[in-house]
Amino acid sequence: MFIKKRERTDNFYQELQEKTLERLQELSGDVWTDFNIHDPGVTISDNMNYALFELQYKLELPFRSFIGPDSRDYASKGILSAETLFSQSIVTPEDYEQLFIDTIENLESCSVEFDKGFYHIRACVSVRNPSITSENIKEEIFVLYHENRNLCEDLRWDDIQILTKLTGKRKKRAEDTPQIEKTDHSSHSEEPIKIHNYHSFQLDFPDVYGLGQRGLPYEATERNKAHVLQLKGYLLMMDFLIANVTEQIQNTPKLLSFNDPSPAGTVSLVSIPDVAKVVDRAKFSKNNQLQTAASIQSKKSGFLDILDTLYGEDTARFFQDFQPPKSKINYRSTLTQELPELNRNRFRSFNKLKPTESNIVFKELFSLLHGSKIESEIPIRELLRKRDLDLLPDSIFFEQYEVYLDIAPISGVFYNPIFNETPQNIPEQEMEWKEEYFASLQAEISLIRRNAIFESFLEVGANPRNYRMIQLSENNRWILVFRYPGKEDWMILGSYRTKEHLIRSANRFWAFMRFLNPERHLFYLVEHRLLQVAYPNKRTREEGNTLSIVASSRFENKEMQARLEQLLRERLPAHLRIRLYSVEPDHIYDFEQIYYKWREALADRNTKKLIHFSESIQAFFRVSKPFLHNIQ
Repeated sequence: MFIKKRERTDNFYQELQEKTLERLQELSGDVWTDFNIHDPGVTISDNMNYALFELQYKLELPFRSFIGPDSRDYASKGILSAETLFSQSIVTPEDYEQLFIDTIENLESCSVEFDKGFYHIRACVSVRNPSITSENIKEEIFVLYHENRNLCEDLRWDDIQILTKLTGKRKKRAEDTPQIEKTDHSSHSEEPIKIHNYHSFQLDFPDVYGLGQRGLPYEATERNKAHVLQLKGYLLMMDFLIANVTEQIQNTPKLLSFNDPSPAGTVSLVSIPDVAKVVDRAKFSKNNQLQTAASIQSKKSGFLDILDTLYGEDTARFFQDFQPPKSKINYRSTLTQELPELNRNRFRSFNKLKPTESNIVFKELFSLLHGSKIESEIPIRELLRKRDLDLLPDSIFFEQYEVYLDIAPISGVFYNPIFNETPQNIPEQEMEWKEEYFASLQAEISLIRRNAIFESFLEVGANPRNYRMIQLSENNRWILVFRYPGKEDWMILGSYRTKEHLIRSANRFWAFMRFLNPERHLFYLVEHRLLQVAYPNKRTREEGNTLSIVASSRFENKEMQARLEQLLRERLPAHLRIRLYSVEPDHIYDFEQIYYKWREALADRNTKKLIHFSESIQAFFRVSKPFLHNIQ
């Protein structure tokens, strides 16, 4: 083994030395003529260059050296594993064959065929095991298929045949599997290098300069001591530059993390003798901030842009389209972690056997774009019922809201005899809903206390622009008021002793309304192939590949229509024909009841109810006109 000589062009330290001397000669002219190593100026430049060379070495370390040793924590920084990015989707008949063979223990072999939207399965079990019945295997296949069912496809119970012998994909025996020699790489893996705290390059100067721990000799004059302090102050400019970069490298894991708080504080004071005589600690601590809020946002945004490029996404565009109630960085971070899985399963539909515990993956994506992902179908009325709340029709509320709120509305604008101050906007706080907040809201918000949540309030109640806070002149209490868009009256929702209490209560209330957000929930996907049970003799491939989406009337906006159409084209299978229906709130809640009863009939395999509710949904589509259709 031989040591390879480093090429001159690869020696960054040598390159720094040469360019420094060239530049010094250009700047000094005839004033400075001695550039040999004994010259103090050359010594200073040599030490600075070596410090820069060491910094460059740190910056060229493998990326994993900066983000920490535990690869299991990489997902919290958006660096997803190969298993997450490249795991197989269940799409083709061969995929289902392999799924059944790998998952069902007593299955010997399996053959899957697909014809006109329906799967036909023939499976074989071992006759040597009398405890395994064909009904057991059939049920396992039926359940497993529906856990992995794709949009506009189906498997009927009668299309599963359990045989004792057939050709098709067979379970591999251990002796048939190629044996691959396994090598343990754990002992040879590259350990991440710890980036230590900055060590001042001043401490590496020769002792004759008086910069190190030994300092100047006892007999040194005050003039000599002043010169040393002056030199230390000059060198500190380079020290702080390198210290700043070093601490930013150390903070890289926290800066890139989606969960940890952003790095804060100031650059540490460089540890050299007599530093307090050179640096004003108070000014240094106040003005030498390590990271500004703007720089943190810029760096995090740049890192997310890199992840978008790696994963082929554009999370910044999603934010512009949907404007969720959270910061742009947090929103993009959540999308970055969730999108690979959602894209991998973008063909996936709901599990027919679970009426409310399963959801279509596209709806999970749609809810995620509005702030947080919902993985199951949750009727809004059910969410309210669990909290002993009802959902009033708009007509009833606006006719009787004085009774429900137990107060008179304030007509028109606010005026001095009642209010001492001008109505103020309420500061918004980024807040996730927690169930523990509900008890305080019951005591503080009249709409909840009086059980007066009404249908269209679900659409407008989460918008802080519809609220104000006002201080009463008579007792200095603060009141929370709400105005329905397009109406003149303001309604008092709560009264508080302090302004801070009102702000906290309002933000908790908005978080609750976002949790109930109908844009996430009132978005139903109906596969027409599952409706064909009502018309078994009128099945067509075109109708079977139709997916109807019933959404709230918000999507009547042309700009939102265009964005939603683009999202449907990008994220749903290309062979499906998409129809999108816009429904007013009072009608969509009626549709919701039919939809979930239809889902229950599918889960119970109740043919009579299934036909009834399928016909009801078909009737709804016949009298409704889609505003987007034939999206392919």
